[in-house]
Amino acid sequence: MRNTALDISRLSTADAAHAAHVLHQVHAATLAGRRPPIPPRAVIDASWQRMLRLGLDPDRSTSSVLLQRAELEHRRRSSVLGEVMHTLSGGLTAIADASLQIMVVTDCQGRVLWREGNAGVLRQADTICLEEGAAWSEDSTGTNAIGTALAARRPVQVHSAEHFVHTLHNWTCAAAPVQDPRDGRLLGIVDVSGPASSFHPATLALVRSVAQLAEAELRERHLRQIERLRSVAAPILCRVGGRALAVDVHGWTAAVIGMAPVDRLPLPKS
Repeated sequence: MRNTALDISRLSTADAAHAAHVLHQVHAATLAGRRPPIPPRAVIDASWQRMLRLGLDPDRSTSSVLLQRAELEHRRRSSVLGEVMHTLSGGLTAIADASLQIMVVTDCQGRVLWREGNAGVLRQADTICLEEGAAWSEDSTGTNAIGTALAARRPVQVHSAEHFVHTLHNWTCAAAPVQDPRDGRLLGIVDVSGPASSFHPATLALVRSVAQLAEAELRERHLRQIERLRSVAAPILCRVGGRALAVDVHGWTAAVIGMAPVDRLPLPKS
């Protein structure tokens, strides 16, 4: 066997069982300090090393203390992702349902805010605490697509024994971060998860594309807000002598007079 990392993106669904077998061997050898038959993928190896440094037990449960209902609702109302849930849901829920998977949306701390999809898989997800209000950051649940995408700030697919915790070895997941186009702030994670048998190499590309659609919608909403601000501010600035400009709460310029325009100004946090 070649000593190269297993490329799960090139697997067909027919190869998923073989991949799971190999990944179990890699997981067992690596955590035991032995040389694995093939090295884990770089993103997985980096995550496993973080888990080992944290002293996380691979035999631990994935259970976490759920957010109280009032706190969950507060986070939902406060999340910008709530504004694009119809895009996330429309792009993923029907496909997830048909492929025996679920869509999960978390906040920037890895707390599950929403989940939708196949009813049977939703019930299975309850058994691993992949439910609303649960914590899925790496330090809570080990290597998983949600937590690792948060840590790496990049789309990640985690299959079978690539999960650090043994409880998740029968699962597969693909997740992508969603960033606020106004300031680059990480808003949260969109994820598709399901039993390992539901693995498909194209799932990550789908999740990434839907996350990008959500970001594009937020960008378009912001541009419309800038235009509305410009329509109000421009006539006012025309009556102001000297140099002046109007910016939104994120520092993006809507109107300017008497000076060279800039796209954005850094604003004090206050």
